[in-house]
Amino acid sequence: MKKLWTFFSLVWAGLIIYLSFVKPASIDEGISWFENQDKVGHFVFYAILSWFLIKSFTQEIFLNRPIDKGVIIAFFFGAVIELGQHFLTTDRNGNLMDALSNGMGSMLILFLSYNYPKILLLNPKI
Repeated sequence: MKKLWTFFSLVWAGLIIYLSFVKPASIDEGISWFENQDKVGHFVFYAILSWFLIKSFTQEIFLNRPIDKGVIIAFFFGAVIELGQHFLTTDRNGNLMDALSNGMGSMLILFLSYNYPKILLLNPKI
């Protein structure tokens, strides 16, 4: 498979869309480990999406400024998902704090990409 990172990016984005819009069969209303536990999930999912996009743009699609474009796409993708949850669903709601968590995950990857590219296995041509 020649476009492995692009495939991962699309599958991960599809997983985010699925988890964002499909109503779970049952929700366990148990006690969470800490308040706003779901924000950590948003942070991690969008950090991973940003990393996949950056890897795709640096190794397979070859865009100018691949790090910036990967993070921007992930950021706007998260904003569109939150707007979609607000306007297109009745069982979910768009949340500004979720959108901020999405953006913070992307910003972490932006910071790591520019300052510690070896950690993320990047060899970008910026």
